[in-house]
Amino acid sequence: MRTFVALALVVAGCVDKGPGPQPKKIDPGYVGKHLLTAPPTNLTAALDVALGGKVVYLGNTVESTRIAPGAVVKITHYWKVIAPPGPGWKTFTLFRGAPGQPDFMALPDTDMGIAHGPPTWRAGEIIEDPQEITLRPDWRSPMATLSVGLIATGAHGVGDRMAAQGPKVVDNAVIARVFEVDLSKAPPPPGTIHVPYARGPIVIDGVAGDLGWSGALTSPELVTAEGSPDPVGKATARLTWDDQNLYAFISITDSDVYSEYKKHDDPLWKADCVELFIDADGNKRGYVELQVNPNNATFDSWFAQGRAAKGDESWDSAMTTAVTMRGTPDQGGDVDTGWDVEIAIPWAAVKGRDAGMSVITPPRVGDRWKLNVVRVDKKTGDQNPAASSWNRITYSDFHALDRMLTVVFADPSGGTAPGTPVGPAASGSSGSAEGSGAGAGSAVSASAEATGSAGSGSAGSGSAGSGSAGSGSAGSGSAGSGSAGSAAGSGSGAGSAVSLKRGGLTTGFEAESRNTATIIVTTKGEHVVNGSPVKDADLGTVLRALFARNPKLEVSIVLEPGVPQDKSVHVLDVVKAVGITKVALKVTPPSTP
Repeated sequence: MRTFVALALVVAGCVDKGPGPQPKKIDPGYVGKHLLTAPPTNLTAALDVALGGKVVYLGNTVESTRIAPGAVVKITHYWKVIAPPGPGWKTFTLFRGAPGQPDFMALPDTDMGIAHGPPTWRAGEIIEDPQEITLRPDWRSPMATLSVGLIATGAHGVGDRMAAQGPKVVDNAVIARVFEVDLSKAPPPPGTIHVPYARGPIVIDGVAGDLGWSGALTSPELVTAEGSPDPVGKATARLTWDDQNLYAFISITDSDVYSEYKKHDDPLWKADCVELFIDADGNKRGYVELQVNPNNATFDSWFAQGRAAKGDESWDSAMTTAVTMRGTPDQGGDVDTGWDVEIAIPWAAVKGRDAGMSVITPPRVGDRWKLNVVRVDKKTGDQNPAASSWNRITYSDFHALDRMLTVVFADPSGGTAPGTPVGPAASGSSGSAEGSGAGAGSAVSASAEATGSAGSGSAGSGSAGSGSAGSGSAGSGSAGSGSAGSAAGSGSGAGSAVSLKRGGLTTGFEAESRNTATIIVTTKGEHVVNGSPVKDADLGTVLRALFARNPKLEVSIVLEPGVPQDKSVHVLDVVKAVGITKVALKVTPPSTP
């Protein structure tokens, strides 16, 4: 009995008497900011659905009707109050997948729903209700239907919803939007990575400053192998690719960098180094091992029959490497801070000596390989090195073929839809240009009107004209998006020439080049889209309008002479946010006298 009483006292003493979860606090000024006096005029979905004779769902605006699993979509709802709904009501929003699909999300209250919900609505109010929605990373349906409405507080059934009728109503819920879900951009499952195509050229110099690295995939901190001592410092890896090479960049912080090995095919693995294992066809037999150490010494080996047999060290991968050292690579016991290594692996190398390996090189978007990145770290005075890797391995087997990452090759925006073109095939080759004044500029006339018909090639040669109207004829070129050709004086040039009129966007967006959009980044940091100047704040809006008009839209980003390549990164990010996946970058060379 005493035991029971004591236990009861203990349980009673453990009761949580705290306040519990607290509602989100909304700034008092937020409500006033989102109470309007008139409906907006820019609704991209005007629905005007009446609910219970008291409220009208006017419609909504969205940034994009395409969304990827794990991504955020922003939508703004608009409600008009005819008569106060009264107490006991709240708004609801639901996401559902395609019929027969299990995908479903019941979304939390919006900030306006918390601070100024239906019980406080007053007749005549126009309520602007912004909402940010993160689509579930495991969403698998190709569409997501957003439904909204009013429901009795605390209730969940269809019969508890305020009555609504109309062609855009199902089960007393307004079909507010139907989103296209880009499943090719879904986050990869654990153990799988999406490696984007390089956004520009890469020079192997030991520094990841090239534009090509701007969109590369970066690993988490490499994890210590099971059973391994902890390495000194940390390491991360980056991967990208183009039509010539697979690129890797490994950055290591290490206060004790040392390797005595300086010759090709020395046993680099016995001291500080990085290792890449590539099993392109994933059959755990023919694979390659590549190593680089702080002295920029290299090692490569081909394993024809898997891990059991010794590798063929006479095989040469022809990889290109460069190391940036922060300290001394060949002196132990001094103080270092780390080292970086940049590697270009030609596609032919991944097949080792098996030229008939069933692997397409360069890979296509959506192709899957097996790969891992390993760091070896040996402390001065220690007998055995430590190991860490991108996908975790065991200390007994650095090769760990069964623990390699699944690498999915992606387009520059990270999409993995098979068949998506990348590289030169996506951007188009140079078109021909005839007549005088032909060539490389991408600027347009600032006054009057310059016209030219659409071409499919890249820019022709010549400088831009700034005088009165001129014309340019279409240039020939291979299929692709092409970049801008200039229309100057009486010259003609290849590329996508569109009209420009003073005062903003004109029919240039409706020209023959409607399947492409050319964005010129000028030396002043301004943007010109299809020949018309566009403010940075409006760039996304313009691209969304073009993309909504043509889901197959291709974009060419052209840098004027002298504009650094890194200036295109912001534009690439805007293009990616819109959902456009076919992108080409072109740097215009300086014009010659």
